[in-house]
Amino acid sequence: MGPERLGLEFLLAGNQRINKIPNGVGESLSGVQQISRDHESPMHHRSSSVTSSNYNGCDIMNHAGHSAPIRNSPPTCPLDSLLLDFLTERQQQAADGVATPRLVGPAYPSVSSLLNPSRGMQSHPLSKVFTDILGTFPDLSTLPEKVAVLYIMFLVMRWQISPTQENYDRLPDWMAPRPSQLFTPHPAWVDHLPFPKMRDRLVREYNPRDYLFDNFFIPFTATLSLNWPYEPTDCLLSSPENDDLMINPVFERHLRRLENWSLGPMFAKAFPGLADTFRVKVEGDRRA
Repeated sequence: MGPERLGLEFLLAGNQRINKIPNGVGESLSGVQQISRDHESPMHHRSSSVTSSNYNGCDIMNHAGHSAPIRNSPPTCPLDSLLLDFLTERQQQAADGVATPRLVGPAYPSVSSLLNPSRGMQSHPLSKVFTDILGTFPDLSTLPEKVAVLYIMFLVMRWQISPTQENYDRLPDWMAPRPSQLFTPHPAWVDHLPFPKMRDRLVREYNPRDYLFDNFFIPFTATLSLNWPYEPTDCLLSSPENDDLMINPVFERHLRRLENWSLGPMFAKAFPGLADTFRVKVEGDRRA
């Protein structure tokens, strides 16, 4: 239980590298909208996350730290809708008696479909929804960054679906929800950002005029770096049990250290109000 934990006693399609979004923001957002339709549940746009309309601060005090729910606002973008709808669908299935192993699937996301999208049809829905999302953000084109973002988003959603102590403890300390995330309504996409100070500030100071997701995700995905010092493909290994791929344990340890995550000067320039909430990687910086 690291210092970032709250006690309450407490986005390449295929293997092609694409460096620029061909047709701008609209193409990626329309891709997310299509994924949202593909994964849409009967409870579309009805989130079971705590919102401003049904929230009572006492609800949080009735939960242990590991099960305190994040307080999300109504959707602010297609990605919010997709995340909240998927979570609601899974939570409804849990309420209907579907077994937890079936709801959350394997302990690790399927990474094979990052290189071969056709493999995604065989993966658990919890993996597929995020590999589909990552495919809509072509600026997130390098393998270590895609694997790391998939890993983080997967673990966050897995814990939200099944908020057990075990699933909470699998989150890196810095991905555990900040107090602001539990008490202040905010967009769901913010909960998947790796920088806790950034999440905290966005939750407390969120204004769509300043932090519209349409403007946020391009400099974020284009400059995100894990500063992996080895070959990109070394972040994965062949599974000894089958022909599938798995996350290299060395890379898993690497990505679980927040100091290895950075953003570039382009993001810092676009959002100067967040400049002190993340590590800025300057040209020539090879620190890992």
